[in-house]
Amino acid sequence: MSIQIQPMQHLVEKIQSLPPERIAEVEDFVDFLKQRTQTKQPTRREPLDFPVISVGQWPGDSSLRREDMYGDDGR
Repeated sequence: MSIQIQPMQHLVEKIQSLPPERIAEVEDFVDFLKQRTQTKQPTRREPLDFPVISVGQWPGDSSLRREDMYGDDGR
């Protein structure tokens, strides 16, 4: 991202004309923009690797339906 010299100088002059407390606000806002730009870069995460433990065969009479598990329809 390259900015031409004239617009940059114009921006610097505008900032310099502000009272000190507003300059601090501008600096804080610039820091916020830099942080936001840095965090938008995707980070590569290692995939989670959970070991699969075999607990045997699923019982034939077992069901994962709520009605079968809790005896109600969830209302």
